[in-house]
Amino acid sequence: MSGKTQFWLGSLMLALAVGALIGGLLYPRPSYSQDTAEGRTGNFALVTSTLTGTKPKSQIIYVVDDRNEALYVIETSALKGERANVRDLVDLRELGTGLLKERAAAEKRRGK
Repeated sequence: MSGKTQFWLGSLMLALAVGALIGGLLYPRPSYSQDTAEGRTGNFALVTSTLTGTKPKSQIIYVVDDRNEALYVIETSALKGERANVRDLVDLRELGTGLLKERAAAEKRRGK
């Protein structure tokens, strides 16, 4: 192989390596949560909605915390300078227990 061929082949390999490196930095692979489900990670689930918030150009976002069994209701705004506000925090254990008690009382009334 001549020196000229080696030069062009080395230049091509270097260009491919630099292209792969820069391409990985500019367009990274999707994260685990993007691959598996909408906003799902090990302990949290992010659920976006089309519900508008109380302010103009705001949106309601729900975050489910599996570890602490909590639901966070957050209102975000697209306006500059607006901060995200936690609108509500729901204890899912308490909510589930309350629903089971109501169901048991309803079944008891019906005679089941």
